[in-house]
Amino acid sequence: MRATTTLAAVCAALAITVDASAQAAGSFRPERRLFGRLFTGVPRLRAPAPVETRSSERERPANRECDGCEERPGAAHLVMDSPRLTNGWLDRHTYQANGGSFGDNLAVADFWYDAVHRRFFTRSLVLHEVDDPADLRLGRAPGRYPNDIDVNAELDSGTTVGHVGFVRWSHNGFGSYFAAVQGAVRDVATGYLDLATATGTAGTTRTGSTYDGQDLIKHVRLHPSGQLEVGFETNAEARPDFSLLVRGNARVEGTLDVHRLEAESLVVGGGALVRACALRTATTRGSRSAAHCGSGQLALSGGGTCESGELRGSRPLQSADVPDGWELTCSKNGSHTAYVVCCAQ
Repeated sequence: MRATTTLAAVCAALAITVDASAQAAGSFRPERRLFGRLFTGVPRLRAPAPVETRSSERERPANRECDGCEERPGAAHLVMDSPRLTNGWLDRHTYQANGGSFGDNLAVADFWYDAVHRRFFTRSLVLHEVDDPADLRLGRAPGRYPNDIDVNAELDSGTTVGHVGFVRWSHNGFGSYFAAVQGAVRDVATGYLDLATATGTAGTTRTGSTYDGQDLIKHVRLHPSGQLEVGFETNAEARPDFSLLVRGNARVEGTLDVHRLEAESLVVGGGALVRACALRTATTRGSRSAAHCGSGQLALSGGGTCESGELRGSRPLQSADVPDGWELTCSKNGSHTAYVVCCAQ
């Protein structure tokens, strides 16, 4: 006989005996030691206890205990996962904390809305779309940070609208930008695309403004017309030996305006090899100016500047079988200067 069947029979016999005793005594109270543990040996079916889970989302009030922080921060941090951002760390994170132990310089987050600085932190960002370009749009409105927009104002020409930047790492954590791609305003309809880097030394830009070693300097500017300007804000006294280095072939489909040329040899259209190139200049009073090459030389390219008026024409001159000079035409009389690149054939 199985143990469970035997136990049930014993319990039934005890129940009959107790019932008889109760009738005889006139009253009955069950014995706890007997009935309280009567069926402990019988297997039970129990629902599993719920597993305690810890939410990956947290909210924490923003720290407003700093000078100027009364109206600047948002209301609360929003954090997902991000074990490095403890509540104690968030409580000590202020607007001026960067560079210390509780600033953005040491923040690594899975997802964090930083209410103090009103920005998002995450490890990586992936933008996917369907039948439409994925957008990452940067915009800047005139007014007073953070919420007072001046709808009647416009940004001044040259104002940086936004940038995608890259920062360095040091013993103090993440630091300032060392390079960035920036967008700047030109007018109400157009703007510039700039490539900027920190130089590491203090200096003065080409247009006269001063900077320190950590400031971003716009070295390359793409104009709305498509013109690429290399050395846009580069310090004129600290220019590199070569502002443009092409490790391979270069092709120019149009006029090449060179103010100074140093070359051992050049290959021009048709495969002709020219050597010993030099730049010649000439300044002439009037509306036209022309510079000429010497005997046996080829005019490879040219250009010039108008002292007054506008440039009306810039063309090669040819007195024999090959071009041997360059002519410049301006809209007004003046002392205009023409340039020509002359190379030995």
